[in-house]
Amino acid sequence: MHEGAILVGDAGGTNVRFAFAHLNGDRIRLSDIWKRPGADYATFYAAIDAYLAEARPKLAGASFGFAGPVADGRVQLLHRNWLVERDALKARLGVSRVVVVNDFFAMARSAPELADDDVHEIATGTADPHGSLAIGGPGTGFGVGVLRRLLDETPPITDGWVVVGGEGGHQAFAPQTEIEWKLATRLRETQGYVSNELVASGSGFEASLEALADVLGAKRRKLSQPEVIEQAKAGDRLALEFCRIRAATVMTAMGNTALACNATGGVFIAGGVSQRLEPWLKESAALDRFYSRGLRTGLMKPIPIRLIASETAPLIGSAKLWLDEQGRGWL
Repeated sequence: MHEGAILVGDAGGTNVRFAFAHLNGDRIRLSDIWKRPGADYATFYAAIDAYLAEARPKLAGASFGFAGPVADGRVQLLHRNWLVERDALKARLGVSRVVVVNDFFAMARSAPELADDDVHEIATGTADPHGSLAIGGPGTGFGVGVLRRLLDETPPITDGWVVVGGEGGHQAFAPQTEIEWKLATRLRETQGYVSNELVASGSGFEASLEALADVLGAKRRKLSQPEVIEQAKAGDRLALEFCRIRAATVMTAMGNTALACNATGGVFIAGGVSQRLEPWLKESAALDRFYSRGLRTGLMKPIPIRLIASETAPLIGSAKLWLDEQGRGWL
């Protein structure tokens, strides 16, 4: 049993979340879960102060995921003017160990720890218990991560997980239909580089919706993301095509990731936008974008696909990373 709780946090492009993780061996229990818009705070430190003003147990350490690249314990968030440094966090919290990672690094680490009610099934399959996992999907941005099992010497005994992070959401958009090619051309004219993040995530929402309206010859409309979902469910052409293109983009990107890392252990789709796209992710056209891979279609068919539906997943992942670093001295 660890003496004191672990302060865990997730600072994404839209919201910031905190909780206290209480550790008993490898088991994790979260308490005092807190979620606020990041725009309410000038700095990440101000958000921490607001949270700890409500509750502050004895802390054994802290672990945070941030929506931005981390280098030498320092991160500048991509979609928010927050600069965060690990040494400053240690001093502010009065602890000696703070884990600082990319937010999808933490999201990826949560995948094998989630309960059945934390995930929704997109497509069935047969997972290789020793296979790698691919995790990714759009929220404000588009995150991608990979997990591989860390195995002892023969006989193979599972001894944990290693996360491989990156910036996979910024890979180039791969159009395959006539409308998608026209959308890519229009976005290239207005935005320059066309990435999966631009087409599928919240940060590219307005630009992509306007470009698709131009492609379809439809009137541009100022719609929120929830409004687009509702209109798509009602059969509106622009909204429905938009949701289907986003779903196809997600499934193409995750199929590419699964191929790149041989994710025979399964694929987990994550992110708030992905949750809203669930009906279209399950459509046969979207699933074909994942599975249909020419000579390697047979490799893809057994891979199960799940959608992470839990808002606390990155907090669980952050706590597990704290345990990983403590146990083996590295991530």
